[in-house]
Amino acid sequence: MALTEAVKEAIWLRGLLKELSMELNRVTINCDNQGAIHLSRNHVFHERTKHINVRYHFIREVLEAKTIEVLKVGTEHNVADALTKVVSGHKLQHCLELLSVDIG
Repeated sequence: MALTEAVKEAIWLRGLLKELSMELNRVTINCDNQGAIHLSRNHVFHERTKHINVRYHFIREVLEAKTIEVLKVGTEHNVADALTKVVSGHKLQHCLELLSVDIG
């Protein structure tokens, strides 16, 4: 579900930038959920995924238009972990470096 929201936000931001005369070739969304990535790329039917198929059909259409791409981000490079999970000092420092944040 989060992937669907991210795709909708990316489409909105592309539209905003286009109105400001700034074109983007392709937006890249990093996702750490392999199941969501597989559902968005493959036409897989499963009884447990029936209720979310409509959302992933929408993402498939966007991916086929090649305006947005979804890439897998590994745990070691997922900067969102610092904001959503309890992380060690070393992991926090690594996430801050990935975000180009210098705390002195």
